[in-house]
Amino acid sequence: MTLAQTTPPSLSVTVRTPSQQTVDHPVSIDVQALNFFYGAKRALENISIAIPAKLVTAFIGPSGCGKSTFLRTLNRMNDIIAGTRVEGRVLIDGDDVYRPGTDVVALRRRVGMVFQKPTPFPTMSVYDNVAAGLRLDKRVPRARLDESVEQALTFAALWDEVKERLHGS
Repeated sequence: MTLAQTTPPSLSVTVRTPSQQTVDHPVSIDVQALNFFYGAKRALENISIAIPAKLVTAFIGPSGCGKSTFLRTLNRMNDIIAGTRVEGRVLIDGDDVYRPGTDVVALRRRVGMVFQKPTPFPTMSVYDNVAAGLRLDKRVPRARLDESVEQALTFAALWDEVKERLHGS
């Protein structure tokens, strides 16, 4: 018996329940006819889903079916991948995240992602990876950046492990 290697089918979902919207759970994320392409390959096909606020929503499926690709469309993390394109609409609290002029940094502040595996910026040092968010947010004065980086690494129980190689990549 031989096993043939197959490519999982592209993710295709249609779940439209805006009529079930309530005052306690208005639709927060409204995806309409979303298609996502890696070059000529369509990875997401005609995704339409209304996700209510303040409720847990899970995406379950086999590896490679498009779950992570879909989630990355919500905060435009796929924008950094060359040759990708999006069709359709993604509205978050009524704002079209793909409209021209969208501030993607502000969008990613509103729609964060936690990755299954750590994904630091590979060309940056430990220090610069930790400081990147602080620098973008501009809430921490430069004079306090060292202290804030040390505090963040201490809270994450990483300080003792990395303190000697903060500025190496």
